[in-house]
Amino acid sequence: MMNNTKNHTRATIEEALEILQGEEGTDVRIAAIGMLAQEAAEGNPPQVAKAALPHLIGALRDESKEVRNASTRVLASFGETALPGLAALLSDQWWVVRYRACEALGLMKRPEALPHLSAALSDEKDHVRYMAAKGLLLLGISSAVLDLRPLLEDENPYVRSMAGQAIETLQDT
Repeated sequence: MMNNTKNHTRATIEEALEILQGEEGTDVRIAAIGMLAQEAAEGNPPQVAKAALPHLIGALRDESKEVRNASTRVLASFGETALPGLAALLSDQWWVVRYRACEALGLMKRPEALPHLSAALSDEKDHVRYMAAKGLLLLGISSAVLDLRPLLEDENPYVRSMAGQAIETLQDT
């Protein structure tokens, strides 16, 4: 019986990965990402993460915001396994990929993400700086306050606001 479960899991993962590589519609791609998340939650997260990581990282470049969002959430759930790949994306050419990488790193709530999110605070794109500040807020590590302070002078009011919110919250921890 155990072997049948392993075979079913492998088949489900392979099916989801095929969908992500194909030309399926947005809803189908989101469903495939959901299948990967479910398999990781129910079965062997490292096995699923190892197989799915490159495809989910690729999905961060998807034309659909919903697909990128779903991929971000699943990557965050993989935790430490996904951290190196997400950190590498912080130098991607497309700011949307850098933004989603910051979001996933923050959602992980792992202290190892701190230096990567702190570095992203100086990104050229204000959206990325905003999400890096939000990611640091989600991490909840008070030492990030020093890195956040320069953003109180950022040209973008949303970045300034998020930095202020993060500093206020983190100072109280």
